[in-house]
Amino acid sequence: MESHSSTGQPPDIAKLTYRFAVNDARIHTVVGIRENNAIRTTGEANGVVLYGPYISLPPGTYEALIRFDADAPCRGAAKMDVCSNSGRDVLAEQTVTAEEILARDMTAAIRFSSSQRLLNVEVRLSCDNGFAATLRSVEISGELPHPPPRLEISDLPPVPVANRIRGGRNPYDGYQRGVGLAGNLEEKITTDPDFHHARELAGDRTIVGNANLCNIFLLFKFYLPRLPSAHIVEFGSYRGGSAIFMSALARQFLPGTRVLAFDTFCGMPITDDAIDLHRTGDFDDVDLPELRRYVENIGLKNLEFVQGRFEDTAPEKLRKIGRVSFCHIDCDIRTAVECAYAVTKPYMIPGGYWVFDDPLQATCLGAMEAVEDLLIRRDGLNAEQVSPHLVFREPFEKIFPD
Repeated sequence: MESHSSTGQPPDIAKLTYRFAVNDARIHTVVGIRENNAIRTTGEANGVVLYGPYISLPPGTYEALIRFDADAPCRGAAKMDVCSNSGRDVLAEQTVTAEEILARDMTAAIRFSSSQRLLNVEVRLSCDNGFAATLRSVEISGELPHPPPRLEISDLPPVPVANRIRGGRNPYDGYQRGVGLAGNLEEKITTDPDFHHARELAGDRTIVGNANLCNIFLLFKFYLPRLPSAHIVEFGSYRGGSAIFMSALARQFLPGTRVLAFDTFCGMPITDDAIDLHRTGDFDDVDLPELRRYVENIGLKNLEFVQGRFEDTAPEKLRKIGRVSFCHIDCDIRTAVECAYAVTKPYMIPGGYWVFDDPLQATCLGAMEAVEDLLIRRDGLNAEQVSPHLVFREPFEKIFPD
């Protein structure tokens, strides 16, 4: 469960590594200044420079490490600690100085261990006046007494509803995933070797929430293999993290499946200020050549990034791949959701999954309006799952176009 750059599958070894760039949504600051994918403190502030990521860890021996920018000034001293249970239990703490950071190749590290499972683990760096540095990333790596087990379908909770198709979806399946993730299932998923491997490959390239990634993992591992062989598409890939995550899972659980990831990769197209909160050009900070090089280096040969407006690129690509079993629509505006749904629908196999990342977000009423108008009112679809995100099923009886 270490980070991998080869084409091999995740190994069953008793090691665990998490890496978080400081622009990851799980890393926070109180007095630091966020800029250029970094958190900077100038030496004039008192308080918490960094805290997070609030993850769960199995019993083991760990090292938490903060990486600093070698090209930025570093002076003074700060306190570094690791705690669990949202700060109630301090596991280790120490003072770190600029001299020590420089001597350790611009890193500060602290070791901690536990014989019990740790919840809401965070690494913190606090400073008084005089500490100046630029923070780049946080890492937590550990050695476990036993390899964590892979998640089994039996780990999902039983629910007191019939396990059958009703209204074009299976409420039992949706309840199992949703209720499980509202409980402790997310903790079990995040230490599954296959999930952890895919999540490590995605790194800080995704802003999709961890619960949503866990739900996608459940769908890829337990539900998509029940359907006829088909392919995966994503609309709204941004920096490619969720597409990388899905491609790694597809390589493991769905051999022969291709993943197409559609985006302009240069920001949002024209938006509608009558319903969309986001504006033209949002999410334009993407280096597509670098992204493609990274995917090539990690050996994900089943993934293709397709640049351009959906209506210009998707029709031809979908005709070539044929049928689709899973469509991840990670779009914030109405026209993008509408186009993604319309262009994919002719190719979606019966029982295929429509997964929407954004309609339930406070800033995405345009995306929700598209779901309401098209899937619910026009096509009469019922949601199979509403938490942590919306999941619909393609009707189980449909006629494909010639």
